[in-house]
Amino acid sequence: MHDPQLPQAPLGLLARPEFRWGFTVGAVGLVLRIGFWLSYAPVSYGDTPSYMRLAAALRGGGLSGYDATRVPGYPAFLALLGRDPELIWIAQMALGWGISMLLFVFAWRAAGSPAFGALVGLLYNFIPGPVFFEANLLSETLTAFFLVMSLALLVGVDRAGSRRRAYGLALAMGISASLAALVRPLFFLLPVWLLIFVWFRPGGWNLRLALIYASAPVLLLGAWLTWVYTTYDMFAPTTLGGYQLVQHTGEYFEFLPDEVAPLRDVYLEYRDAQIAERGTQTNAIWDAIPEMTEVSGLSFFGLSAELQRLSLQLIVQHPKLYLANVAQGWVDFWKAPVFWDRDAVRSELIGGLFAAWVVVGRLFTLIANAAFLAGSVLVVVSRRVRGRLGLDRYILVTGGLVWLASIVQTLADHGDNPRFLIPLQMFVFYMVASWMWQWKGTRTA
Repeated sequence: MHDPQLPQAPLGLLARPEFRWGFTVGAVGLVLRIGFWLSYAPVSYGDTPSYMRLAAALRGGGLSGYDATRVPGYPAFLALLGRDPELIWIAQMALGWGISMLLFVFAWRAAGSPAFGALVGLLYNFIPGPVFFEANLLSETLTAFFLVMSLALLVGVDRAGSRRRAYGLALAMGISASLAALVRPLFFLLPVWLLIFVWFRPGGWNLRLALIYASAPVLLLGAWLTWVYTTYDMFAPTTLGGYQLVQHTGEYFEFLPDEVAPLRDVYLEYRDAQIAERGTQTNAIWDAIPEMTEVSGLSFFGLSAELQRLSLQLIVQHPKLYLANVAQGWVDFWKAPVFWDRDAVRSELIGGLFAAWVVVGRLFTLIANAAFLAGSVLVVVSRRVRGRLGLDRYILVTGGLVWLASIVQTLADHGDNPRFLIPLQMFVFYMVASWMWQWKGTRTA
């Protein structure tokens, strides 16, 4: 006979809206990824072989054979998974599921509404860009996981019920932010940006909490930078800085003086050939490296340092040309491409459905990006709009991070700029959804 006084744990959980909404996000994400697993396949891109090579170096001899052309986070991830594309895809789908759940928690806690949290978590599962990227053997999904984890931990720090819990969460956030940087060097800016929000909390300034948070980036990122410097005499996250700057300055490399004519002329030959073939000089430097090292007598690392010196010289002498490229790279950042391969789809019918999803999803993403840019400007210049849309610390931390990344990425590189937004794309959606939620609330209040 049923005793009504006995605890009904499952029913008790289902009665809580945060559990119902969280269960919905988790279940939808799981079903979607099972379907994706049955209909798609892992996809390699141009950067994949270099990640795999570095993963093999880590498995074979640790850092002793590591050339620091990439930060070590993603190669270490691949090494742990045995460089098996299927295992990597499964792991990245698990990370994607985790991202959707972390977005749910972050948005729920930030807005105080589990329904809003579910909206943001479900958006991740239905936007084709990030979902397809889980199948790509590239670092964006792992980066996004640590980015979202860091923001979710910030909410946890803000709502910690005890000092000890706040300290533990702050340390975890410092580790997560550092790992994001060690997966994508663009996010070396993340620990610095988050430090502002850890130090200044709703209750006031907290230096001890900030120091605990900062200890992880100082140790982890400091150790990596020190290793690169002592090994390759470069104080930078990677040894590719000079080559990446040529993505900017290669367009006007002919302005270099005759003293460096061998390097200049070799690059111009490769650049002009690629422009004739593809209409752009982007990434021509990678094909030119072997001959440039030969004519210069420099090592791969010495050539990078020399190209950095020459590129900085060109930037100082021709700032307008550099800034024009910077502006173009910033615009490209918002173009929201979807990286997928129709040949990896296991059915023509599903391939057609995926193609339609990509078109609709990209249009939706472009609209969200435009709304983010317009809303950011309006919130800054209009007190009335600011009052309607809201400007809390979570809007500031996410929006500020996206804006910072949009600027920093184009200052240092000019190539695949649209890829740099992919790990941050859900923060754009969070911002736009938050504004719409707030606007709806103020209209019905």
